[in-house]
Amino acid sequence: MEDGERIRRALPHLPIFPLPGAVLLPHALVPLHIFEPRYRKMTRDCEEGQKAMALANIPDEQAAGEKPPRVLPILGAGVLTRVDKLPDGRFNIVLRGVARVRIAEELSSGEPYRLVRAEPLVPSLPLSPRVATLVDGLKRLVLALSAAQRGPEMQALVQVAARAQDPGDLADVVAGAVVHAPRERQAVLEAVEIVPRLELVTHAAAAALAQTASDASAPN
Repeated sequence: MEDGERIRRALPHLPIFPLPGAVLLPHALVPLHIFEPRYRKMTRDCEEGQKAMALANIPDEQAAGEKPPRVLPILGAGVLTRVDKLPDGRFNIVLRGVARVRIAEELSSGEPYRLVRAEPLVPSLPLSPRVATLVDGLKRLVLALSAAQRGPEMQALVQVAARAQDPGDLADVVAGAVVHAPRERQAVLEAVEIVPRLELVTHAAAAALAQTASDASAPN
């Protein structure tokens, strides 16, 4: 079954994993260590079901102090790509981002973990002529970053960016590599429309390139 179909089937009863600053962008891989009993059960249930869950961002300490902790309504939904069961019942898992979704309602259930009914978020505006300009500029920034940083991760990013056919996918892939602060990653996640998303990621990539140049010129 394709990942998108797994998410679609899971949306009416989507398990969420609330964590401070947790933002799952499409195409990103997030490793998680599962140790709490409620989330051990969630992992088992997900593995036996659609293999789908969502990371839910607890944005600040005030939200964390609410009962239950308040999460932001726009989530990254993903699928389990790896599940390592540990002898004591804990798990190490890897979650791959697939889609942007919005919480429509939180569900009452007999489960120890939280379930929501979620709706998919997809761009509603047609692609504009500005998209091609932004795509070209972002790809040039990726090449410049790769030349400046010269690491295997950046080389891999260049290859993935070059193959990206969808402008939104390009923005998400680059964001996964250059956008690190939870608030900024959440902003990219909430940028459903393509032009604002490309603009956000282009700004982040340009800032990363400028920082790299600044670090290189700083005296030892």
